[in-house]
Amino acid sequence: MEPPGRQVNAMPDAKPLDQSLHLPSLVIKNFRGIDELTIPRLGRVTLLAGKNGVGKTTVLDAVRVWADRGLNSVHDLVLHDRGDSFTTIGSDTEKKAIVDRKALFKKRLISSGEAISIGPTDDSNTLQIRALLPQAWPFSQNSPSDWQISSPMDVLGNIRLETHFGNLEPRIEGIPFVFDDGANAIGCNLMGPNGPTDEVVEQHWSEVALTSHEDKALEALNLITDQEVERVAALGPPVASSGITQPRRMMAKVTGVDYQVPLRTLGDGALRTYAVALALAKSSGGFLLIDEAENGIHHSIQAKFWKMVLQTAQRNNVQVLATTHSWDCVKGFAQAANELEDVEGMLYRIQRNTERLRAVPYPEDQLLIAAKHGIEVR
Repeated sequence: MEPPGRQVNAMPDAKPLDQSLHLPSLVIKNFRGIDELTIPRLGRVTLLAGKNGVGKTTVLDAVRVWADRGLNSVHDLVLHDRGDSFTTIGSDTEKKAIVDRKALFKKRLISSGEAISIGPTDDSNTLQIRALLPQAWPFSQNSPSDWQISSPMDVLGNIRLETHFGNLEPRIEGIPFVFDDGANAIGCNLMGPNGPTDEVVEQHWSEVALTSHEDKALEALNLITDQEVERVAALGPPVASSGITQPRRMMAKVTGVDYQVPLRTLGDGALRTYAVALALAKSSGGFLLIDEAENGIHHSIQAKFWKMVLQTAQRNNVQVLATTHSWDCVKGFAQAANELEDVEGMLYRIQRNTERLRAVPYPEDQLLIAAKHGIEVR
């Protein structure tokens, strides 16, 4: 056992990778701020700890792009979310969103011919994205109109993207698709760092209401609340008497209470936990990415929260990747992961040594030691 305050650097257990996961491991090269990063083993739930700005959210972005097989819409959504887009007014005076495709690449360098690479360590199902400058476009400006991109050309990068996934034929933006874009995509939902609004929770709730997923989300909520919740519903007039649309509120039926209780009043983290539980239901068979997972969850219920996430992810066949820079979150994750022997939780500390980004693993048998003795893993 390491003395308190020292860091533990241990490799993951030698047992085989869980091949039932979409990504049992992860290698990212030349993607945004990441030159190269290898995460040798991902669990059913993987928590990435580290300082702000080290690149944890970029890992989530890479998984988003990989899950959707590099479609341009997801490229652009990631770039928009990270502030690499702007609005311009075209000749028709309509506003158009423009993204800087160069920002997808490490240090925005696209002339070297190096491609973005995202995928598992065994190189199967690896996604590669390469930038094509105008001189390399396989068609002329006089090509048929259905060969032209439908969105405005990226005036910052003036590039088009060649996408190659696994053993599928490469796809070049602007040329009729060689393969069905959605055929191999995996569902991937993202929960950002901000607390969920009633409107967002209502939307997720509406998608699973009156299904078994709603029941499972309710079970998850009851794992962290002190009062038993029998039902949750979005209530309230959708249109006020003034004609102004008003959002409905998420209300709960609590055992022993004969009136409607606002969900967010049931304690710190109730609404956030229910939102995550609904997202886990919605993400069945795919990915759920949670950025700054500690936000909105009181330190006293972190262990309960992570136990819910681990159990629900296993039950719903969801692979979860989350980020944190909170020590309370790490301790709660450690406790939950060690209590649940049938669900694998992995923790990595993402750190940068000079220019190199590293993922330092903490297997489950090391997590509780770290939590008990204050060993720094953030």
